[in-house]
Amino acid sequence: MSNNHARRDFMKRFTIGAALLLPAATLTPAAAAAVSTPGEKDKHPGPFFNVVEFGAVGDGKTPCTVALQKAVDVCAQAGGGKVIIPAGRYLTSALFLKSNVHVEILAGAILLFTTDFDSVPTIQGRWEGIDRSVYASLFTGADLENVSITGRGTLDGQGEAWWKAFRTVRDLRRKMGLDDRESENPPGSLLKWGRPRMINLYRSKNVLISGVTLINSPSWNIHPVLCQNVCIDGVTILAPADGPNTDGIDPDSCKDVRISNCAISVGDDCIIIKSGYRYQERGVPSENITVTNCVFGTGHCGVGVGSETAGGVKNVAISNCVCDGTDRGLRFKTARGRGNVVENVRASNVVMRNVGEAVTVTMFYTGGDTHTAQPVNEGTPAFRNFHFSEITATRVKRPVLIEGLPEMPIQGLSVSNMVVEDAASGITCTNVTGLTVDNVRVNAGHGPALVVDGVREIEVYRFTTRQPKGDQPVIRFENVNDAVLHSCTAAEGTGTFLELRGTTNRDVSLMGNRLMRAAREVEFTAGASETALSKRT
Repeated sequence: MSNNHARRDFMKRFTIGAALLLPAATLTPAAAAAVSTPGEKDKHPGPFFNVVEFGAVGDGKTPCTVALQKAVDVCAQAGGGKVIIPAGRYLTSALFLKSNVHVEILAGAILLFTTDFDSVPTIQGRWEGIDRSVYASLFTGADLENVSITGRGTLDGQGEAWWKAFRTVRDLRRKMGLDDRESENPPGSLLKWGRPRMINLYRSKNVLISGVTLINSPSWNIHPVLCQNVCIDGVTILAPADGPNTDGIDPDSCKDVRISNCAISVGDDCIIIKSGYRYQERGVPSENITVTNCVFGTGHCGVGVGSETAGGVKNVAISNCVCDGTDRGLRFKTARGRGNVVENVRASNVVMRNVGEAVTVTMFYTGGDTHTAQPVNEGTPAFRNFHFSEITATRVKRPVLIEGLPEMPIQGLSVSNMVVEDAASGITCTNVTGLTVDNVRVNAGHGPALVVDGVREIEVYRFTTRQPKGDQPVIRFENVNDAVLHSCTAAEGTGTFLELRGTTNRDVSLMGNRLMRAAREVEFTAGASETALSKRT
């Protein structure tokens, strides 16, 4: 059986339940006329539909939107098949996919997205977590089944024109005091709506995106919303480091997503999982998502969640990835007002170099009072069951930053089997219940290697540093309750190994540690006393 027939047979057999509804995509009258369904005389025997046969001219100048769309429509009308885009440069506005259509962009083929803003249709979609009018994308689709975009060709968003217009509109919004994301752009703006994506699909299932290269997107690159059974494999995504909002892949309220073997270097988050901006009673989560065997260059993070988490995110597995030059490696972010739960996240076998923070888990993405507990309500987010293991980080500013809310501490978090070399500072953890740090070595340039504040039920096991500071403790505990420090080792030159600071530490146990090289095993500062120690062996 051919690969094409095998894939088609697989898609027919592999069906998953329907996704929830959004308002259907709508076209302007002019756009609707341009992509109208062909008549009987236009039917093609199939199953292969070469866009050149429908009038597409690959000279990079001739508009090809009508021809490309006609090939997709005829393919769908014939019951499905493959739309082939051969080598050439094809200038196009937004294209609308149909069910059972496989678009193959051959090596040497480049789709150039238009820079004529007024020619791009408007749809009802999602932009930065809010359901609203947006520009349609290079490939747009809604309520589809069994669709794919594959090949060794390139999608070129020609983003520079879009970025320039965005910056102009952004400056105008700021001048008018429109700093919130919910307000529409002022009348007369260069951009009426949120910028197009490269691939933007809604409520679709059985989606395959494979092999293609995406460059210079007007904004996010691949944005599935309310989709199910999505496979993104072997995709390359590139944008300059200052390309605004050029996220790589953003699953948004999606289920059963597999992302693998991708290379991404962009101006925003490389892979980021979302589920809506503001808490909704019936928000739809993103769930059952895997990311594996990917390489990340520039970007705000390699893989992460948020900050739009209103529908919740659960069951995320990240493995076998490399981050080289990202601002952060693994980044999980939310804020008061976003609501819902992010839970069951595991990341393992990740190598990082030249990153700002290796692991960030913060519930203060938009700032706010980090010390005073606020009333808990439906907008209070929750993080629980985060586990990070087998991580190597070299040349980082900070290895790990963990920030829970004082009114909603992170529930259950572990960092194990982590080696950090050449870090500017150490690990910081605040407001966590159930924290485990196991077999971790941090070589930091200044400050303690581990600072823990406002944590209950903590176990630090086999922690060490090879670069102790005589004037700084290796570990600092403050406002810690029910803590165990055991099997840790002090290196030659250690001054104080553990500092207990403040009057609020309770039930701290030291057991089985090798601290004979330390000048002081424990130091009590800022009102702390030995009564905080419940056991010392």
